[in-house]
Amino acid sequence: MDRPEFKRKSWLSELKSLTQEYCYDFIDNKSGSLLKVFGFPIIAGIAIKVIAGKNMFVNYEDTRSACFIIMCAAVWCGLFNSISAVVSERANIKQRAATPNFYYISYLGSRLIVHFLICLIQSLILSLVFRIEPHRYARGGLVLNSTLLNFAITIFLLIYVADILGLAISSIVKKDSWASACAPYILIAELILSGTLFKLGPAIKPFSTIMESRFGMEALGSIARLNDLQLKIQKTVPNVPHEPEKIYDATAEHLLRMWAYLGIFVVIETIIAYFFIRSIKIREENKGIRNFLKFFEKNFARDSNCRP
Repeated sequence: MDRPEFKRKSWLSELKSLTQEYCYDFIDNKSGSLLKVFGFPIIAGIAIKVIAGKNMFVNYEDTRSACFIIMCAAVWCGLFNSISAVVSERANIKQRAATPNFYYISYLGSRLIVHFLICLIQSLILSLVFRIEPHRYARGGLVLNSTLLNFAITIFLLIYVADILGLAISSIVKKDSWASACAPYILIAELILSGTLFKLGPAIKPFSTIMESRFGMEALGSIARLNDLQLKIQKTVPNVPHEPEKIYDATAEHLLRMWAYLGIFVVIETIIAYFFIRSIKIREENKGIRNFLKFFEKNFARDSNCRP
């Protein structure tokens, strides 16, 4: 009697199954995942409100500080969303890879979809808690008619790029502790090389081009129209000039270019994550081969060398 022919699931069907499974796992997670998603954007929004206060969109210094905090909060949210997402499932990936219905593209795609929704929720919370009051900022957005929507899109892109960066790092490292140890150093690099805290020298400035924080800060500063705001000192000394900064050019072309750069980061980091997720089984197999060779050399090669 002929065996029934095995029919392999399509990668789209597997993508749907893995996405649903990951959503349920995330919701049922007892480690505070939901608190992390909702709690930190609210705390960050309150911090922005306290620090900037009523001077948001009134003077240059306070508005720039608020934009910097938004950028920091977005990078922090995204990075810690996913820094352990893959490395904690290495054993699961190896088991699934041995089954005929497993597709690496479906696995990564399910993570991208779920984290897209998580980042969207976080960006909306941060934008709403931030409460950019309509009568303060300039009416009419640079790309979209609503300035609030321009802010929300930029915040979302910042969070999502950092989230995919976390996925890429999580796919590279082999231990959860390594991923957690990497996160603070990445955050420090992002903050320093954003060019907001310090003026970057010619030797260091090229490194800022690989930091999402730089482009996110430029986008936020453009939307906030930092070049049009008054310096604090100009209240008492009106003749002090406020030289416009090119990086905060308040034009649609500049903002779209910053969004495009952030989109490029998403593509590059996704490719890196896919490559290393796909190589997990290969690396484990190579590790097994190396261990076998060491065992053989230790137990058999030594005996053969002792023979007359």
